Amino acid sequence: MTVCRCLMVLMGTILMSTMVKANPDVISREYKVMLDVGQFTYQSEAVSLEKLLAMVETKIESVIARDVSGSAYLAKQRNVRFFDVQGSCSLRQTGYSFRERIENGLSDVTLKFRSQDRYISDYEDVSSSTYGAETKLESDIGSTSTEPFRVVYSHSTKVPNSRKINKIKDINHHFPGFEDDYGLADQEDLSLVGNLVIHEHVYRGVEIDLGQHDAEISVTLWYQKGALGFHSPLVAELSFRYEDGSADYTRKVVNRATKSFEVLKSLLPWVSSDSQTKTAFVYGFNPEFCQ
Repeated sequence: MTVCRCLMVLMGTILMSTMVKANPDVISREYKVMLDVGQFTYQSEAVSLEKLLAMVETKIESVIARDVSGSAYLAKQRNVRFFDVQGSCSLRQTGYSFRERIENGLSDVTLKFRSQDRYISDYEDVSSSTYGAETKLESDIGSTSTEPFRVVYSHSTKVPNSRKINKIKDINHHFPGFEDDYGLADQEDLSLVGNLVIHEHVYRGVEIDLGQHDAEISVTLWYQKGALGFHSPLVAELSFRYEDGSADYTRKVVNRATKSFEVLKSLLPWVSSDSQTKTAFVYGFNPEFCQ
């Protein structure tokens, strides 16, 4: 191979690498609406879910002319906790959240960065050296009373965890790229945000046929730990997600997803347009935590 041709191949390789990095693949898209917690109680949530999802099925099918199928079941029951530096909320100030989920005695932790700029989110190093780490760049699509279509890009990694979370070193241990970029001291204390332990119920089993991809519907209910009987959840969320490892979404799929999202936003009295997202709720539960 001539020197000229070698240079051309090298330049082509560099260009392709740059193009890939400059156009990060969003491998997962999740559409979310916040629900009126008054529509649910701990002891009758399954009945309420059945009514809600029956309405979802009828209305989405009428709009996109595709099937909504399956039966909802309680897929997850777990405890959820968020950690940050009390007083400064160093993680939240830099766009990060750090969450632990415990199910059947097993813990996993997720380090997540969010930004409305896809490129900024993708450039954040959330890589992990822990075996079993799962990383993704996802678009979270929601709405508020002033923003009918709001997109935030989250770059996150979830890892199995066996550590007791109480120090920044518990983040640095799993996420060396984060440690290199931010240099937070290992011995700095991590505290439970708002002193809040959440008991989470997640219902799955219903899917929307979008064509090339199916979208999985989830209903997530957050209760304060110890809730029983007629207690309503702290937060309720209805969402659906579809994924493609190559981010090769067709026009029909994204159009059907958008139409389905518009249907969900119109489901009165179920939907609450003024509710906070789950993470915002946690940080607002005790406003003094970050002061």
